[in-house]
Amino acid sequence: SAASPVLLDVLTTDDLLDLALSFCTEDALRAAYASCRAFRAAAVPHLRRLLSIALVGPTPQNLQASQLGVFVKRTALVNGFASYSKAGDDDAMLWHAGQSWFVGAAADLGQTRGWVSLVDGCLRPEASTVTWR
Repeated sequence: SAASPVLLDVLTTDDLLDLALSFCTEDALRAAYASCRAFRAAAVPHLRRLLSIALVGPTPQNLQASQLGVFVKRTALVNGFASYSKAGDDDAMLWHAGQSWFVGAAADLGQTRGWVSLVDGCLRPEASTVTWR
C-alpha cells in the first residue's frame, strides 16, 4: 500500500525553520545567526542549547552552591576540550584536566584543581552519570 502523504501545510514557516535548525551543528547555527537576520531569532534557542550547560541541584552541606549556575561555551579549547565561562561571572570557569571536569577560578584554568570537580573521564560534562564534588 502507498504511504500516506505528510501534511506540511499544518506547519508554519517558523515551525519548519525551527525543525531544520534543530538538526544543525554549532558551526552551522553560528553561520546562520551571523549571515541572516531572519535566522537569528530562530537560531538563538538552538545555539543556547548547544552552547550552555546548567549546573544545578543540591551540594553537600550547601558547600560551593554559589559556584553552580549556567556556563556558556567559549571558542577556546583547554587541554583539547571545550571550556566554559559562568554567565555573569567572568572569574568562574568550567574546564577539563586529567580525567576530570573542574569548576574554578579563571586563574586556575586548565589545572587539575577547582572549587568543585567531576571525576568521570567523560568527554562532555553533561554526559556524566556521577555526582560533582
